[in-house]
Amino acid sequence: MGIELWIGVLGFLGTLLLVLVGLMNFTVFRKQLRIAKEQIEHGVRQLEIAQKQPDLHLIQRSITESSDHVRLMVERPYLRPYFYADARWQAGDTATRDEVLAMAELILNNFASALMHSAAFPQYPVRGIDRIIMFHMRHGPVLHDFLLENFDRFPFTGLTLLTLRHERPDQVEADLRRLVDAPGLDARESARRRELLDLYLRTPDRDPIEFTAHTMQRRR
Repeated sequence: MGIELWIGVLGFLGTLLLVLVGLMNFTVFRKQLRIAKEQIEHGVRQLEIAQKQPDLHLIQRSITESSDHVRLMVERPYLRPYFYADARWQAGDTATRDEVLAMAELILNNFASALMHSAAFPQYPVRGIDRIIMFHMRHGPVLHDFLLENFDRFPFTGLTLLTLRHERPDQVEADLRRLVDAPGLDARESARRRELLDLYLRTPDRDPIEFTAHTMQRRR
């Protein structure tokens, strides 16, 4: 009986040890499973962030392109009326003519870049940006003048900028006809302007951004 008792006790202890080892293994497995789950969740979050990076970059770019000139306005507040309050440059102004033209060129170049990005990337937050462009085009006559004098420098966005400048289609048409009739144009530029006039006359109610997208597609 003594030996049989010890055999039974040892068997029970062996079974208990196996159970304890199994529980320990199960605990380790659960811990490893939790760690693996956390790693997967972290990987998913990283992937989501990576997927959003292009959109975030475009949003940041839109902010920069639509407000880069504000920093210069802070440094040179005397330039503000020419782009916010319908002022035209006159001899004797605090600002020099070159300063006003340089600011007009910077703003139009930034607006052109913003419009081309909005036409190329659906994620670009153009709604809001177009309001900013419209405001400056309508309250900065120097922008309008610079655009008309240098229309060939805005092959993709010139029509859109004119559309955002004016409230009525006949005003846009008048500008386009003026551009078509401008002296000294080479044949290629003259044809391009006539093409834009024809495009606008055929689709005067088109969203302004679509004019940029259409022009970019035609030029590819």
